[in-house]
Amino acid sequence: MTRKELTTAVWDDPTGPAGPTDNAAFLPADGAMPAQHAFHGILHLSGRNLESSEPRLSQAFVLPGSPLRFPAVDLAFTSADGALIPVQRTLHRRPDPQSYWDIMVGPGRIWSEPGDKGRSRASFPFQLSNEHENDSHHGLACFLFDETGVSSVIVQKVTETEPDHLPELFDLWGRLAAKCTATGPEAGTGAVAVAAHKSEQSDERSMRPIEELADQVGEALIAALYEGTGSNTEIVSGLVRDGVIYATPVRTRHGDFPYPRAMRFGMWSATKAAFGTTALLRLAQHLGPGVADTRIRDVVKVTAEHDGWESVTIRDCLNMASGIGTGGPVAEPIDIYADNLTEPENADADPNSMASYRAYQDWYAAPSLADKLRCAFACPSYPWGPGEFARYRDQDLFMAGVAMDAVWKRHKGSDADLFSMVADEVYGPIGIHGIDMNRTIQGNGFKGMPLTAFGLYMGLDDAAKLGQLLTDGGEHNGKQVLEPTLLASCLNGDFDKGLKTGTSTAEGREVTYHLAYWQLPMTTRAGRDVRIPSMRGYGGQIIQPLWNGITCFRFGHDHPDKQDRYDALKLPRIADALRAL
Repeated sequence: MTRKELTTAVWDDPTGPAGPTDNAAFLPADGAMPAQHAFHGILHLSGRNLESSEPRLSQAFVLPGSPLRFPAVDLAFTSADGALIPVQRTLHRRPDPQSYWDIMVGPGRIWSEPGDKGRSRASFPFQLSNEHENDSHHGLACFLFDETGVSSVIVQKVTETEPDHLPELFDLWGRLAAKCTATGPEAGTGAVAVAAHKSEQSDERSMRPIEELADQVGEALIAALYEGTGSNTEIVSGLVRDGVIYATPVRTRHGDFPYPRAMRFGMWSATKAAFGTTALLRLAQHLGPGVADTRIRDVVKVTAEHDGWESVTIRDCLNMASGIGTGGPVAEPIDIYADNLTEPENADADPNSMASYRAYQDWYAAPSLADKLRCAFACPSYPWGPGEFARYRDQDLFMAGVAMDAVWKRHKGSDADLFSMVADEVYGPIGIHGIDMNRTIQGNGFKGMPLTAFGLYMGLDDAAKLGQLLTDGGEHNGKQVLEPTLLASCLNGDFDKGLKTGTSTAEGREVTYHLAYWQLPMTTRAGRDVRIPSMRGYGGQIIQPLWNGITCFRFGHDHPDKQDRYDALKLPRIADALRAL
């Protein structure tokens, strides 16, 4: 690429960039050379309002802070072998109270170009998210630097997973004032970051275009990935076979994303299985599978003014079958979404629907653990009790996480933390680096409770590695990491499994729900009826670990009215053609 965009004139122009440019401009141009300077320092970014394609972003939103404002934040980087390496890979949580955003940054690059007047050039990927939400907004940053300092920083946001409170699709772009405090290559945190980056690179899966599988499965199955509902709102999809990621291009509104492996997608409700069920499976490996039947009231102080929580277990909550709820007092016809009334229009519906909407919004907006528990226990109970009918409630999964955290603290001590257990004992050993998730918002230095219902951020390699652990029966390097019997119940493909949901696949067959996995009915090429275990999140986030050793994945920004119309069996059909299910 000959440098036609993001030339030095952009930094010299006082008006800044006129709009987003092609993402390729954030990569080295033809004739680029190794960087003339190393970068070891803290990049101090000044917060400011960016330009946007969406006028509604200037209005007030339910949650505090302006979504137009790129946060003021200090980002420590070091460099090695042409890579720009962030010292902190996890979330920078609300660094700027005036901004709506948390921020996370990934590894980028440094290099030199003839037109940069003796300075070196750097770019890195970032993503913006909100402490209450779980959408991720992906962007790129670029700046010039030498031994005397740094230029301003050009930024643009070019794609996102589906937002809840914000408008669906919008670009942000602009220029940020920046300063740099040098730290030197000998700084301990920089050395640790370089070592971590090299470890992360060594753990990366090979990545290939999914079109390479066409000669094995037929062109029609590959072509179907780019057709039908969701094809124009997909960021990337693919599958993992024998340690190789086969994927579509990582598409944005301004070209393919140049740092696909650095992206951490907001998982929304796919968190329920990717974190919540995984936490249960690790707890069960420590304490036995019976831990799933721990009663909530035995480990959490229940303040509800009814006895509906008397026999509710962790298993019931992961099955969405607590028997607690507001919106649908009639059990049949089956409707798993009868209590999932989260949209504003529900406030003008019948009294039960209005009560359910308000109960959810009160819980959702509640910042602290105590506030969320108070809102969860304010909900009434249904007459049928736990374990009978699936009713989709984020509050249930949150309660499962609270209970599992309490069990872990009883076992390991009051300083123990459920997310840290999963990160240190599951994600870390299988090579998942820098993973993070949203928590309740606390004071006094308390890190908060994992939300469990949503809030996890995962990348392509993360999905591949977690999928391999699951499809390997929870075993890694000869060690049993996850309890195998509960895991098998989630992934074994048994057709007679799970609570009915009243929802159907694109082919009109009823879906069931079991331990936070949606179980999708499919007939294999060999004529066997099976259920495809699926982690599913708002806006089209999907991970499907299959018992044939293949993991399917998809990340997108589907409109809520269309997300259930996406054919979530496209990739499992390819997996079945590659290796019979």
